[in-house]
Amino acid sequence: MKNFLIPTRLTPDTISAVQTAINHSKNGNTKIILFLVTDEISSFSAAQYLREQDSQITHKELDVLDNCRDLIEHFPNCKLEFKRQSGITAPLLKNFLQFHSVDLILLTKSIITSKKTVHSNLVQIIENQKTPILRLINDNTTKLKKAIYLENALSRLNIDDIQQYMQDQFPLQKISQVLKKEQETAEYINLLLSKVLKENDIDFVIETRTSERSKIKNKKQSEINQHLDIPVLSLHEETV
Repeated sequence: MKNFLIPTRLTPDTISAVQTAINHSKNGNTKIILFLVTDEISSFSAAQYLREQDSQITHKELDVLDNCRDLIEHFPNCKLEFKRQSGITAPLLKNFLQFHSVDLILLTKSIITSKKTVHSNLVQIIENQKTPILRLINDNTTKLKKAIYLENALSRLNIDDIQQYMQDQFPLQKISQVLKKEQETAEYINLLLSKVLKENDIDFVIETRTSERSKIKNKKQSEINQHLDIPVLSLHEETV
């Protein structure tokens, strides 16, 4: 069974993320979890807590949720769950991922670019987990068919390791390779990638991360998909 987690603000790109998860369910039993994280509610009253929680979802957001439910009905192998969380911590998210056996986290652009502290904290906590992360770019459904591997000079993995892992997880056609040197600037990497993407029919970029590099990495390098308008699949080296 494949389990996908989609942190959401219940914006339209959530629907595309659900479709992306469906596309890569391999027609097997699949659970897709929409995860709505909001600011922590400070209330000693259970009734007041529930009132504040209910007031945080608008009719427009409920429409997005309904559209996701309508979409999932066409795929009997897929199950949609909606989870809400007031506030988030690293231990809480780690336990959540383990309990639901999450195989892949899909980060929408609306979550990545959100100015809210609760969302930026959520993204950072996710980056420090070992679960694979797919950073999406817009409202277009993503089909992961052909990738380019952005190799880190400090990585213990080679392209053969990545290719084998991806064949087991995604219906890929081909992986090309680009060497990513630590001393190169983010601007140089983006320029190099941009050239390769123009010359090849590439759907997404694969990069690797470690817990240590996630803490010290350059912010610009973590936003390749925002600069080049392409999805990025981030794999933790300990899981490959």
